[in-house]
Amino acid sequence: MKQLIAIFAFALVAACGFKPVYSTGLDGNYDGAISVEKIPGRSGYMLRRALQEELAAGLPGIAESATLKVTLEENLSRLTFKPDGAASRSSVVARGRYMLFTDQDNIAGSVQTDVNFAVPDSPYGDIASQTGAADRAMRTLAKRIVDDLRLKLTAD
Repeated sequence: MKQLIAIFAFALVAACGFKPVYSTGLDGNYDGAISVEKIPGRSGYMLRRALQEELAAGLPGIAESATLKVTLEENLSRLTFKPDGAASRSSVVARGRYMLFTDQDNIAGSVQTDVNFAVPDSPYGDIASQTGAADRAMRTLAKRIVDDLRLKLTAD
């Protein structure tokens, strides 16, 4: 009986359009005026999600639909090494070339960011550190792309 009540309660909550308080609202159904084309790879996915979050408020002077296309380049560099030859400090360098297509004109630009991180001794820790640094780099890159677009649009 308790299971039946729990199932009914979950069905009722789902039917009423319940959303968590701290939800970003981007549950895969981003419907802003600016669409972001898909970017290949895991980092591309993270960059696209971050761009959708940043562009949710829109851009100045863009009332009609527009499309943002981003080309991503990402490199991992080992900066310092321990005496045994293992890396102790690394950097993720990400560069994004973008083009915003609107009905009136096209806006292009390029931004770059780098995120440094300490390499832990364990091999799985190194993978986790690389992934975390790449995620931070994509969020920073998205902010820089949107800031650059806002500056270019307000200058016109």
